[in-house]
Amino acid sequence: MSDDTTGRPPCTPPSCGGRPLRRSRALFCAATFFYWASLYLYVPILPVYAESVVGKLSMVGIVIASYALPQLLLRIPIGLHFDSTLRRKPLVTLSLVMCAGGALGLALADGAWSLVLARAVTGMGAAGWVAFTVFFTRYYESAASSRAIGTINSVNQGALVVATGCGGVLAQAGGYQATFYGAALLALLGLLVLAFSKEPAVEAGTVMRRQLSHVATRPLLVVAAAMAVLLHFANFASVFGFVPVYGARIGASSSQLGVITMLTLGAAAVAAYTSVRLAERIGYSAALVGGAVVLGVSLLLVPLTRTPATLALVQLVSGFGRGSLATLLMALSIRSAPPGARATAMGVYQAVYAAGMMAGPVVSGFIAETAGLSVVFVVSAGLSFTIALFACHPVVRRT
Repeated sequence: MSDDTTGRPPCTPPSCGGRPLRRSRALFCAATFFYWASLYLYVPILPVYAESVVGKLSMVGIVIASYALPQLLLRIPIGLHFDSTLRRKPLVTLSLVMCAGGALGLALADGAWSLVLARAVTGMGAAGWVAFTVFFTRYYESAASSRAIGTINSVNQGALVVATGCGGVLAQAGGYQATFYGAALLALLGLLVLAFSKEPAVEAGTVMRRQLSHVATRPLLVVAAAMAVLLHFANFASVFGFVPVYGARIGASSSQLGVITMLTLGAAAVAAYTSVRLAERIGYSAALVGGAVVLGVSLLLVPLTRTPATLALVQLVSGFGRGSLATLLMALSIRSAPPGARATAMGVYQAVYAAGMMAGPVVSGFIAETAGLSVVFVVSAGLSFTIALFACHPVVRRT
């Protein structure tokens, strides 16, 4: 079989080890970096920009949540298709195309519903993260899949750090639209890099359509997905939702909002790289409890901050909790399924947590309007502490 995009033969670990394998891994990591950078360059200013366009915080929540709906609907079909086809790179390519198109749509949007539509298109691109993650694990032996997830998640978080830091500065210098056009350019760069990477081959006998119910009802996957719903509710209610709004209200500029988000995601990148190794030493249950407590306490502290500097410090701490939880839960979802069904398991996992991504900003938008921004962070903290309880479930403790 040849690579469906470049015509080169696929890369099968460990037979294509050495320089060719390292080169393909590096190129795919670079494409992943551009993919996430294109999705997050404008994130620090998007809630503030949306509020300036639509006025109401409840509508801001709907704009943010429209990113999650396509992921909720598409990730399971993407996972099923990924496990049943030998032509996998087109899914990754299409994801980058949607990222570019959605970013251009945000730049050209002139009202609430055009913002919703454009943000939904970027959500279609983000749904392809299923393909990215499992595609990358195929560059590794099956036993090393958890560490592969740690590596690709650290690239993900690193891209978010750079993108959010640069996005705030770019918005300050060139206006909101500059971040959207910049995001489209980053997606195109991702397409260019991806064209030079070899696709990892699928082993004989692993490409078959699995029964969705058989994969989706595995106890470890169910518990991991339940925790992920709570985590992404908290994430999209806070750092990707109303932390920028709160920051703007205590005097943070666009560039400062970018720095605050960058610090959060920088800490998350460090945690993403180290958390799997830590969990392998102390156990997944203990590592998850630690991450959940750190996140919950930091969320409780947000409404007590009164300056951008103190908000940045609190968000820096919260990043360690977010990054460790996100990586460990994704690793558990991969461990819950055999190699031939991992994209399906990942699709189920990511589709389920998209419900939290969608509910978080919508519910929090209404809470913010009726009860105030502080209550949003208290509710999110409560959900984070609930993750710690789930982490003590026997199926997790046995991992």
